Amino acid sequence: MKDISYDILDLLEQYGPEAKGIQKALEEQEGAEVLYALSPIRENLIEWYDWDPEGTALQIGADYGALTGLLLRGVREVSVWDPRDEDREVVRRRYPEANTLRYFKELPETGNWDYILVPDLRKDLIPGEGEEAVNLLLEKLFGLLKPGGKLMAAGFNRIGLRFFAGAEADQECEALTWRQIEALTGRLGASSIRRYYPVPDHRLPTAVYSDRRLPKKGELTNLSVAYDRPGYRYFSEEAGFDELCREGLFREFADSYLVIWEKP
Repeated sequence: MKDISYDILDLLEQYGPEAKGIQKALEEQEGAEVLYALSPIRENLIEWYDWDPEGTALQIGADYGALTGLLLRGVREVSVWDPRDEDREVVRRRYPEANTLRYFKELPETGNWDYILVPDLRKDLIPGEGEEAVNLLLEKLFGLLKPGGKLMAAGFNRIGLRFFAGAEADQECEALTWRQIEALTGRLGASSIRRYYPVPDHRLPTAVYSDRRLPKKGELTNLSVAYDRPGYRYFSEEAGFDELCREGLFREFADSYLVIWEKP
């Protein structure tokens, strides 16, 4: 997903940061990037989570403030790390009265957070390329948690069904597989891992499944609400997911993931 920070800053100047202004911008502007940046649907990813109101959270990547407001409502203090000045400025403009919001241009070397949220594995946030670089970033973030803290990471599954159906990979973000996630769990030494499956994906989720409640055949419909799908699909993803659900393989080929690791 290309960076549109300056476009969002212009929209906030034109429409204002209040909810009614955001809604008007969504009604009048086009493009998947604007939708991903401003839609309240973004919050469905973690709005169900039971936050500790006395907790602290570090958000990795400003993400245009799409999830920052939810964190501000859920915990006592929120920090945002993003090396892009313009991305941090978007968050400042969206939440001008938030006095419990802090910003970092450099990733802190030490910390004691209750929650660290990674809304997307942006490549410019990762110290290098490839699987090992992703592991190193997540290991470092895990070390910034207090005991019992939660590292929450969302992203695309590199072998998600959408890609077999013709969707192009986001060149700005890393995509993982469940093999990588399971290997990383042992490497982190996490005391527990909870796996969730946002549908149709983690950027505009209309439902979030878990290992305790997986979708059944016929439940996954209207997957085209993910607006970056290809104009032409090689096959019906809905029919494909029906077969995967029937065979017990939904988890391996789900398009997106949300993983929550707990620190011992």
